Amino acid sequence: MTTETNEVIQNVIVGLLGAMGFQVSVEPEETITKGLVFNIVVKEDPYLLIGRQGETLHCLEQVVQSIVNRRFSGQFLRFSLDIDDFNRKREWYLKETAQQAIVQLRRTGRPVGLMPMPNYERRFIHALIQDNYSDVISGSHGQGSARRVVLRLKN
Repeated sequence: MTTETNEVIQNVIVGLLGAMGFQVSVEPEETITKGLVFNIVVKEDPYLLIGRQGETLHCLEQVVQSIVNRRFSGQFLRFSLDIDDFNRKREWYLKETAQQAIVQLRRTGRPVGLMPMPNYERRFIHALIQDNYSDVISGSHGQGSARRVVLRLKN
């Protein structure tokens, strides 16, 4: 993305959150795995914008992407938002949780269910399992906000 495009995205974020009464600064960062990430630094309580398990942050990201993609009609710009490195910390936590569950699974041989989580976190866990653990199968069980990932050993 160009510098001009980055500035437009930053202005959308600052304008939207400013209209909601938040004072923020935005720092773009190019990452290898996530692409372009706009890390939002919030002067007040950041958890108001992060929400439970990052749900509010995820919704905010969808709104900002929708606004930006309308401004650049005909293009689909891929970027993500983070607030005070919440996503980075959450991914670390999800990896640790999955690794602990796999240790338990291998020890007992019984399926292990993780805590309920949003769909984008379940997708992250499924991809992590598929890419790194050839002896483990992951599936989602439950409905709505009680939907969780269940890990099983391959037969």
